[in-house]
Amino acid sequence: MITNNIMDSIHDGVIVVSMDSTILYANPAYTRCFGVQVGKVLGRKLSEIEPNSRVLAVLRTGKPVVDDHSHVVSVGIDIVANITPVFELGKMTGAVAVFRDATEVMALKDLVTRYHSELLELRTRLLDVEDVVWDSQAMRRVSELAQRVAMVDSTVLISGESGTGKEVVAKLIHRLSQRHEGPMVAINCGAIPENLLESELFGYEKGAFTGAVREGKAGLLEVADKGTILLDEIGELPLSLQVKLLRVIQELRFMRIGGVKQVKVDVRFVAATNRDLKIMVKQGTFREDLFYRLNVVPIHIPPLRERKRDIAGLVRVFLKKYNEKYHREKRILPEVVRYFETSYDWPGNVRELENIVERMVVSCCNDTIRLDDEVLKDYFDLQGDEDNRVIVSGLMNLKKARELVEREIIQKAAQVYSSTRSVAEALGMDHSTIARKAKKFGIQFRAN
Repeated sequence: MITNNIMDSIHDGVIVVSMDSTILYANPAYTRCFGVQVGKVLGRKLSEIEPNSRVLAVLRTGKPVVDDHSHVVSVGIDIVANITPVFELGKMTGAVAVFRDATEVMALKDLVTRYHSELLELRTRLLDVEDVVWDSQAMRRVSELAQRVAMVDSTVLISGESGTGKEVVAKLIHRLSQRHEGPMVAINCGAIPENLLESELFGYEKGAFTGAVREGKAGLLEVADKGTILLDEIGELPLSLQVKLLRVIQELRFMRIGGVKQVKVDVRFVAATNRDLKIMVKQGTFREDLFYRLNVVPIHIPPLRERKRDIAGLVRVFLKKYNEKYHREKRILPEVVRYFETSYDWPGNVRELENIVERMVVSCCNDTIRLDDEVLKDYFDLQGDEDNRVIVSGLMNLKKARELVEREIIQKAAQVYSSTRSVAEALGMDHSTIARKAKKFGIQFRAN
């Protein structure tokens, strides 16, 4: 009685049949699912009601059926069935079938997919903060695409100027992928001489050439087995090696230099370049077939000058990194970050920004880094006080002249500093005085 009550309360449809297909039990959910009444099915043979039922196949074979999809014409729904044979003392005595509305199953799968995506995003945000610093919409799109492509083994081509963070995105893809427990191997195709690049990639057998290691050497493709290999600066790869690389990507097998046996590898390819491969294809310096093989999922990382909203977050990360590395406690005033965001285009991109932050931490004399620090003045060619002379070209009322000079100086300061308080500190005046003069001259600040 208790068992029946439990079965009656189950949301999925359940029936129990004997070896001759007599329906011994059917819960209310089953009758709703198939549009029948309990009184009209109990005691009847399933073979008479549903001659093509998969339950009958289980009774004949004794083999269970898992996630079988079918359509119920009478009620117009798709269902998923799981059917299990029942054995007593080693002898099959019947079967139990559980039915579920397929639309509910799909809804659950969609829900699981959505939750998985959300968890993946949270996991990304919990990775080392240096890997995931972006506040701009452009880099948010890069992040989302990297997360999606990480779940599959498609080849990825990451493009962008030098210093934009292509390797960081490649590492992020690897760490979010199913291969994250395997190796992540990076090789710079432009930094290794052409005559050594082939042996670095493919390895060599003993005695393959003069100077070879006696026992031979595994190439980086073998080292990256079960993991990811990043082919950085792929545009620098010689044409002679492009053919061999194409074959490896297609077949996932190759031969070492001097070898006679095929080496099979299981690797995921990610390529990166700061060059326009489409133009190189037209010029005949990059194989078209290799380009299309690499360009399955393209990810373009915009330069820092096009995503300056990321600068403040990057500065915080780099400052923390180098304070910890050099055991310092430096802090950077907002005026410096504001200058970085508004007055410089960062041709070296994120790499240049990181370098200047490291330089400030190491070289600035004071623990508080200001815009007038010598390190910044030298780097950005900021002029000192000796060059900020007022040019007088004629006579005028001194009071009017003083106001014009004050207005111009405060206006220029407002373009660099974020508030009247920071302007007052830089100009050596009281905050209230600067606030009053700014109001008088109609000068606006981001914050007060």
